Amino acid sequence: MPNSISASKSRSPFSWLRRQAFRKHHWVSDVRQAESSFASLSDAALKLQSDSIQERYSASTRGERDRVRVEFAGLIAECVFRSLGFRLFDVQVQAIGAASTGAIIEMQTGEGKTVVTGCIAALRALDVPSVHVSTTNSYLADRDCDELAPIFDRLGLTHGKLPQQSDEAASRLAYRKQIVYGPGYQFGFDFLHDQMKLRQQKKRRLGREVINRIRGAERGNKLIQPADHHVAIIDEADSVMIDEAMTPLIISLPGKQTQDPVPYQLAKKIAAELVEGTDYTIELPEKSIEVTESANLAAHEKIAHHRDLLLARPWKSYISNAIRAQIILQRDVDYVVLDDKIQLVDQYTGRILPDRTWQSGLHQAVEVKENLTMQPARESTTTITRQRYLQMYDSIAGLTGTAQSVADEFKDIYQCPIVVIPTNRKSQRHIERTRFFTDAASKAKAIADDVWHRHQKDQPILIGTRTIRESLEIDQALRSRNINAVLLNGVQDGDEAEIVSQAGRAGAITIATNMAGRGTDIKPDDRALAAGGLHVVAVSPNESPRIDRQLIGRGARQGQPGSAQFFVAADDSLLTDFQSSLPNQIKRDAGADGESRDFSRELRALQQSIEQRNFDRRQQMILRDRWMDSVRESIEKD
Repeated sequence: MPNSISASKSRSPFSWLRRQAFRKHHWVSDVRQAESSFASLSDAALKLQSDSIQERYSASTRGERDRVRVEFAGLIAECVFRSLGFRLFDVQVQAIGAASTGAIIEMQTGEGKTVVTGCIAALRALDVPSVHVSTTNSYLADRDCDELAPIFDRLGLTHGKLPQQSDEAASRLAYRKQIVYGPGYQFGFDFLHDQMKLRQQKKRRLGREVINRIRGAERGNKLIQPADHHVAIIDEADSVMIDEAMTPLIISLPGKQTQDPVPYQLAKKIAAELVEGTDYTIELPEKSIEVTESANLAAHEKIAHHRDLLLARPWKSYISNAIRAQIILQRDVDYVVLDDKIQLVDQYTGRILPDRTWQSGLHQAVEVKENLTMQPARESTTTITRQRYLQMYDSIAGLTGTAQSVADEFKDIYQCPIVVIPTNRKSQRHIERTRFFTDAASKAKAIADDVWHRHQKDQPILIGTRTIRESLEIDQALRSRNINAVLLNGVQDGDEAEIVSQAGRAGAITIATNMAGRGTDIKPDDRALAAGGLHVVAVSPNESPRIDRQLIGRGARQGQPGSAQFFVAADDSLLTDFQSSLPNQIKRDAGADGESRDFSRELRALQQSIEQRNFDRRQQMILRDRWMDSVRESIEKD
């Protein structure tokens, strides 16, 4: 499998737009003209026009298809108006055309990416049997598909969404639709499930295969996905295609053997006696653990009399896992305990992943740490990275509010250019100076003070945190000032849609992890706008400024007033994990209240160095994959 999409593949049918470097003014004016021609038609006549255009497109020559696409884009725009009650902005029409060429579209938050995504899917449905629309989670997939369904219905396009619960029959039915919505990971997992089935089918005897064919039960009938991957439209493209590109999607099954809890309990006890710096070291920022030879020998001596001890892996792995569980992995940061079970937290979104587990005994080590009943270990059966799965599609398009800083990676890995779409109205967002503090406590107090003052004038406030633990700490700081906030953190998430819809009301205070950082729309009411619009508080900086920009983009949308401010503490994980000198500088220059001077320049330099490091790591992984591909191809030839 290649590590970049072959240049020989047709990235999209819009060759004339490529040759002319996407002449946006021609495209927009032509679509607008086509749109106006449908305005006087009845809904029934509009449906007949849609059927006619699709039939003419199928029968037309390549040159004729360009004109038919423009006509269909105009029809889509008219259907948007009749279904949702508003006309597309020119910049949205521009984005639809650009994304349909196989580009990554940078649109600022609040500019209507949801409806644009649906329009792109409808336009690409002219060319292929099925278009996959990939969202960051199932909530957004359901919401977007339901919201845009009236448009697809008017166009006569079938549409479906992947079920949230495992239901192969429902999934197969959804994949037969022309437009399929689902969380990106679910498309990948369905592919992996099919690969497992195909491997099992290959093990069957030839006679069984012949009998199945005679009965009409051919092997493909039980697969979830169609064999071909035509078009994928990726929401939050930078997060999915870059940040999480090398994160493996893994299907694991319960292990055949029940593991003995005693080795994990012994390892926990021994690890607690080890001293960092003497018996082991933790290399930052990778957080790799190196146990000294003397500590390993001592650990082996302590189990010498346990002759009946059943080990599933080398003893030093138990020790390393115990150290990682005790020292590195933090409750309400990396995982939560719900229903007496360890549940992992997605570090990109802040969402809880109830069906995910750590591998190689680490999950059991964390269970022992939390004094929980140890669950059977799971064994990985099949895996694929998101990047390699996406490379199976003939054409990819994507949308995000932050793409320019990773434009080279989009081009090199996916051969997708970046097209920046201007905002429909001039932004009124006011970003206040970043404030720096010696520790989390002084930072939390300053945030509580600032929130109290803003709350007096009924300004709505969204407080964004990196972790669940941080959200709970800020909530406690606000309570100390008799300020009540609504929590949206994956544990106390309630009805996410309801919480988000109320976050723009005058006087509303919402604390949210990254789960509200992407894909949600907070609409301030008139009183809130009069009070200054939504104010966004960023409690801690992220590794990538792109994620920070996504958070502050929750406010001041569509030319509305709004503001944002970042708060940084010397003990924030971003500063401490990367062995920066910045924490000491902040502490040295701090006043009696714990607040220091402005270190924004130094913070930006740190984030840039981290982004470069992450880029280098991704490039190394790509090179490794290419080497593995060459080895695999060589073996297959032999």
